[in-house]
Amino acid sequence: MPVTQVPAFTKVPSRSDTPDTFSADVDSFLSEIPDRALASNQQAQEVNAAAEQVATQAATVAEASAAFESGVNADRWAAGDYSDGDAVWSPTDGLTYRAKADFTSVLDPASDPANWHNLNPVEEAGKLISARARRFATWIGA
Repeated sequence: MPVTQVPAFTKVPSRSDTPDTFSADVDSFLSEIPDRALASNQQAQEVNAAAEQVATQAATVAEASAAFESGVNADRWAAGDYSDGDAVWSPTDGLTYRAKADFTSVLDPASDPANWHNLNPVEEAGKLISARARRFATWIGA
């Protein structure tokens, strides 16, 4: 994200200059202050907006990390009560699932997509590709 650059002063007055040069340099210096102030304010707004984006992204990363960690540390599924977001692994297929709501589970998560979300996107993608390939094969008469 580009940030507005505050322009540098073209000439900073020096006490060692002659009075005429010093006076001209002070006039130039003072005339540049408003533009620097505007650029500084714009830069501050951009930096604050970037900081807000970073904070939002950090919260998203922390949430994803917590979800990943809970999936990695999932317990083996057993019939019983589960809360929304609980992660378990299925003894049927070894994949990890997350509860979609508070409920009492009596079916293995692999057999209960209404209550469990599969946390294995590769597995889900493979199923989707296979289903589409079968439909395409049927469509072309293969």
